[in-house]
Amino acid sequence: MDFLIDHWRFSEDQAVQPEDKPQNIEPGHWYHCQRDAAGVREWLVSNAIPASIVDSLLAEDTRPLFEQYDDQNFLLILRGVNLNENADPADMLSVRILYYNGALISSRKIPSKTINTLRNALLEGNGPKSLAELVLGIVDGLNRNIDSYLDLVEDKITAFDDETELSEELMNTHKALLKIKRFIKPQQYAIDDYQNSSVPLASNKHLRLRHSVNTITRINETLDFYLSELEIIKGELRQYHAEKMNQNTYLFSVIAAIFLPTSFLTGLLGVNVGGIPGTESPVAFGVFCLGLVAIFGLEFWILRRLQFFSKQP
Repeated sequence: MDFLIDHWRFSEDQAVQPEDKPQNIEPGHWYHCQRDAAGVREWLVSNAIPASIVDSLLAEDTRPLFEQYDDQNFLLILRGVNLNENADPADMLSVRILYYNGALISSRKIPSKTINTLRNALLEGNGPKSLAELVLGIVDGLNRNIDSYLDLVEDKITAFDDETELSEELMNTHKALLKIKRFIKPQQYAIDDYQNSSVPLASNKHLRLRHSVNTITRINETLDFYLSELEIIKGELRQYHAEKMNQNTYLFSVIAAIFLPTSFLTGLLGVNVGGIPGTESPVAFGVFCLGLVAIFGLEFWILRRLQFFSKQP
């Protein structure tokens, strides 16, 4: 049973880790499984769990949801930021929780920091005391990790306010928040549906689940705010570069206007045809250069009087 990562039995006051590998799924137990490992599907089906429910528990691509099968049994699928080493937090991992006939079965493909924290707390004797507390601990742990990640994003956004270039990091942060938003919005509905359900595990923790719903709602509002703020920053940067380009274009236009008459005269005399005045005079070239300087100075004076150099485009 290599697919079984962890196994705990919950009694009235404490959780105990059985040493033997269970062949049968028993009420009051928590089974944490590797969902892409060989044998897990056969083990679940052999314990009288319907194939349709097993498919939902082990599906490759899912979105957060809550499905209630009867008065007690349910499936809760959640998402959390990926805080594993060298991982992109926006590549959100999936945690699936199935409560069936009194037993809690969870499955994962990528290790979850939330689950690992709960398992370590159980080993130290400080973990959840019941399956209801275990589910609540998973929900709150995922919310807490998302909150911590968004705190880091807030610091980045503050730094982006001082940037003058549309950096790759800014674009990647925007994309990451959009990816997270894709799953966090339906996750709010899933947790809210679980809180309002009639299953015993939710009824026993109704007040604490209400706090969890408020937390995920606040996270969604924070995501919306950060996304809007990034759009504003990107818009300001685009406007800054557009104004800078307009100023440069305006400056080049003024310069071209100044040199247009002199360029015309030099081009006219450079055609090298007969009849050009001053061809026989040794001072003609000097007089012509002085004339060009006078024309340039006159244009500069006129443009300055008209305040062309102080106007904004």
